[in-house]
Amino acid sequence: MAKKMSSLKPIMISGYFGFGNCGDEAILMSMIQEFSKTTSKDKIVVLSQDPEKTKLLYQVDAVYRLNPILIISRMKKSSVFISGGGGLLQDASGKGFSILYYLSLLFLASMFNIPSVIYGQGIGPVQKNINKKLIKWVLNRANIIMVRDKQSKIFLEKLGVKKNKPIIVNADTAFLLKRKEVPEAIKDKYSLEHSQGTAVKNMNIAMVIRNCKEVGMDYESKIIKYAEISDHLIEKYQANLFFIPFQVRTDLPLMKDIIKKMRFSTAKCIEEELHPDEILSLISNFSLMIGMRLHSIIFATIANKPFIAIDYDPKVKYYVHSLELPELLINLNQLTVKMLIIS
Repeated sequence: MAKKMSSLKPIMISGYFGFGNCGDEAILMSMIQEFSKTTSKDKIVVLSQDPEKTKLLYQVDAVYRLNPILIISRMKKSSVFISGGGGLLQDASGKGFSILYYLSLLFLASMFNIPSVIYGQGIGPVQKNINKKLIKWVLNRANIIMVRDKQSKIFLEKLGVKKNKPIIVNADTAFLLKRKEVPEAIKDKYSLEHSQGTAVKNMNIAMVIRNCKEVGMDYESKIIKYAEISDHLIEKYQANLFFIPFQVRTDLPLMKDIIKKMRFSTAKCIEEELHPDEILSLISNFSLMIGMRLHSIIFATIANKPFIAIDYDPKVKYYVHSLELPELLINLNQLTVKMLIIS
C-alpha cells in the first residue's frame, strides 16, 4: 500500500489559504483529512499565502500562491487540480482580482491537460459581464463542478456552464471536519464550561462578527451598535458573552474595540488563533451562536447549537434558507437590540 501511494502523482489544491481565515482553513483541513485517507500527505500540494505555516499545520507540501514559475512546475507534475472551496469566484471584494486569479489557475490546468475539479464552491456575486463570460469559458473546460448551494448551480447554468454535464450540489466541505479538543489551558484561561441545554438565563453566547462595508455606517457607529447589543444580552439574559475571532488579524481589533465601549466588563474575547477543528470543538461550549461569518453558523449546525445569523453576504442567506430557517436570519442593516429577542 505504501509503495502504491508513493507512486501516485501529487494533488494540487488552490483556495484562499494561508490568510488565517478560519472558514477557508476549515475547508482546507477537511479536504486534507479526507484526501489523506487514500493519498500520502506529502503528495498534497497547497497553494498558500503562507506556505511555511501551511506545511507546519497540515504536514503537506505547499508553495507560495503568487509564484507562477513554481506553480507551473508543480502543476505539470500533478494528477489533478482542485479549485475550492469557499467563495472564490466573485467580484464583490479584492477589486475583482479574485476571479482572474482563480480562473487563470484553472485555465493553466486545462492547458497542461491536468484534470480540474471545482470543489465545494459558492459562486458569486458576479457583477461584471466580462467576468461572467470568463467564468463560462473557463469552467466549461473543467472536468467536474461541485458547488455548495443551489443558487450557485442556477447561476452557472444561466451562464451556460456545463450544458452537457451535471453541476453537482454538495454541502460545504467544512461539514467533513473532525473535531479536536481545545487545549485545557485555553478552557481554564477563559473559564469555559460546557453549556448544558439552552436555558435563556445565564447561557453562554458566542458572537462571531467581522468588519464589513455596509452602507451608511462608519466604524465608530458599528462599534457602538455592537456594544449596545452585547450589553443588552448580558443585562437581559445574564449571559456569559464570548467574542470569537475567525480571522484574528482583522476580527480581534474590532472585538476589542467593542468591549471597550461596553458598559459591562464581563464579556471575554478569545485572543488565541485556534485551529479550525479546535474552534469547532469550542462551539460545543455555547448555548447560542450569533454569527456573521458563514462558517460560524455552519459550525453551530455541526455542533447542534442554536444560532442567529447576521445576513451581510448572500452566502449566509443561501445557507440559512437551505435549512428552511429564514426566521433565524437578521439583515445586518436592520440589526438592533429589539431584533435580538431570545426565547
